[in-house]
Amino acid sequence: MKFFPMFLLMKRNWRALLVLLIGLQLQNSVYAGTPPDEFPVNLLFSKKDIPRIFQNTQLPVFKEYWKSLLEADYEKDKNFLREAFLYAVTGDEQRGELARKGMLETLKLKRWDFFLENGKHTVGFLQAGRLTAWMSLSYDWIYELLSPEERAEVLHQIAEKGMVPCYRALYGMRYPETVKGWSFAPDKPWNIDVPDMSRWPVILGHNNFRAVVAGGMALGMYTLNGKDDRIDDWREMLLDSYYRFVDLIEPDGSYDEGVSYLNYAMTYLIYFVEVVDRQEGLDLFDAVNYQGMMDYNLAMLMPYHLDPAGSVNFGDAGYSLNSAVGFWIARKSRDGLSQYVAQNYAPRHNLLSFVHYDSTIAPTAPSPNDYFKHLSLDWIVTRTGYEMEDLVVAMRSGGPMNHEHGDRNSVILKYNGEILLADQYRPTYNRLLPDWLLRTSVAHNTILIDGEGHQYHHGEEGTNESKASAMIVRSGERAGYSYWASDATPAYALVNKDVKSVTRTVLVFPDLPALIVLDKVMKSEQLSSFSARWFAENRDKKAEFIGKENTFIITRPHAKFYAVCAGSPKVKVSTGKLSLPDSVGVFKYVDVGTKEKANDAFLVMAGVPMTLDATQPEISIKNTGESWLIEIVKDKKNLKLEILDDGKVPEFEVLAYQYE
Repeated sequence: MKFFPMFLLMKRNWRALLVLLIGLQLQNSVYAGTPPDEFPVNLLFSKKDIPRIFQNTQLPVFKEYWKSLLEADYEKDKNFLREAFLYAVTGDEQRGELARKGMLETLKLKRWDFFLENGKHTVGFLQAGRLTAWMSLSYDWIYELLSPEERAEVLHQIAEKGMVPCYRALYGMRYPETVKGWSFAPDKPWNIDVPDMSRWPVILGHNNFRAVVAGGMALGMYTLNGKDDRIDDWREMLLDSYYRFVDLIEPDGSYDEGVSYLNYAMTYLIYFVEVVDRQEGLDLFDAVNYQGMMDYNLAMLMPYHLDPAGSVNFGDAGYSLNSAVGFWIARKSRDGLSQYVAQNYAPRHNLLSFVHYDSTIAPTAPSPNDYFKHLSLDWIVTRTGYEMEDLVVAMRSGGPMNHEHGDRNSVILKYNGEILLADQYRPTYNRLLPDWLLRTSVAHNTILIDGEGHQYHHGEEGTNESKASAMIVRSGERAGYSYWASDATPAYALVNKDVKSVTRTVLVFPDLPALIVLDKVMKSEQLSSFSARWFAENRDKKAEFIGKENTFIITRPHAKFYAVCAGSPKVKVSTGKLSLPDSVGVFKYVDVGTKEKANDAFLVMAGVPMTLDATQPEISIKNTGESWLIEIVKDKKNLKLEILDDGKVPEFEVLAYQYE
């Protein structure tokens, strides 16, 4: 029985009714008990599935991962879930005993998370969601190795240390006005200072925490089914939480925290959807555009030499979705693209990859027609392909998000395996450390007004969203190029009320290749200096920067970027470094700034990424008085472009483009 296509039309106003209807269906379902040839609960698979799962472990696609599981050292990582899975699939009792050992060690913990309400009641977030999931799955998979007393204690602690704290978290997210103060427990294992947690029920209710808590709880709930009289309350809360989380996923499948945080959420969301379907016969797959999620994952793919599993890292995002997510979506929807992406571009596997892989689904390669993506988030990514050497250009526009940076209108450029224009990779979460600076506009490829960027917070509530927003005001593709313009005025006006307009227009000519960036900044009255900063990847300290007159070159081990700059007022190019200890990193940049103050500035940057042995192109930018003319000649390719500095968003016309 599927309610969810209708749910997608009715949206939020009908959530309560749907919870009631589905809850009634679940209450009327019959729990069939435990067949003698099955696991006690059959949370994610049954013993009848073992031959298929084991067969998958022997496939070439999983060869190295399977080998790594068999060679893993439990004493080093304490991953008892892995050991329980290996016992379930192979019958290796030594693995089973290691899993049992890990479960018994977990039973000794004072609490399963490091957050409290009212200073005394444990609140279950990521740690409790994970341990509830691990203990429930391990209970299912090594049941016969546990004594009756151990089974009873495992169930008791799943309920009291897992379900109750996690329910407390979801209840607080749903009814934040009832929360009596969330705080860190005194024995928290990390050093993070968050002076104001009063909004955390709202903040955490709108990010991946909700999915992790709900997924762990769902496994715990069915493990306790028939053994705890709180099941109905938990079930209703979990269904409500699922709908609230999928509401955070955009209609096109994109997710604002980035793919790595979506990856974490999806591990637990799959737990949720699978166990509800297996135990209740209720398929929740159609509640969200999961196939679109794989399109989003593909759009954000950005492998490079320092991180072959990398993605476009707006905010704190990092690696792409693991293969289990793609294989699960492919299996549920018979989608060949999801199968292809999981087989070819997933950075890693996990245990569920074996469970969900279906070899009967024919992979379908991505289409070049999808190389340009304007996501619902108002993020734009364009590319020449998905391999290490391909060109990727991305811009961060759009609204606030959890784990964000001060990066509105920031541009990222990857070419030949090198990030030549870079975002800062996952800076500290601790606002008291000097490298918190890396989260702000001054450390991004953005516009600065009198040395100051757009609004960002000081970490008073953690790495939550700011108030800064931007919006794509035009975008599209033409023969041989793509373009877009983003208006970040609201973000800058929060800092400087005299700001009238801040827009950035980007043109990408992939076959040349060339990147042209046009920045238009207007103020109402006060005169200011304006500059555009350009950072490159330098985690390995191998980036070199040269700035001279109106040109700059950024060089990485496998590629370089040559650019010419101009503007009104006239600009000067210089290089600099953020004032941070070298122990944190060396964060060099190119600064393209106006030579004099004005209340209206127009900055032009025309650049070409190339391999190290390539001949430097000829780039000229001329101001005719009525317009700007840009010409780029590289090998036998030629581009002529006219720019009109007219109004808030410059207009442009391609006069000639010979690129074949």
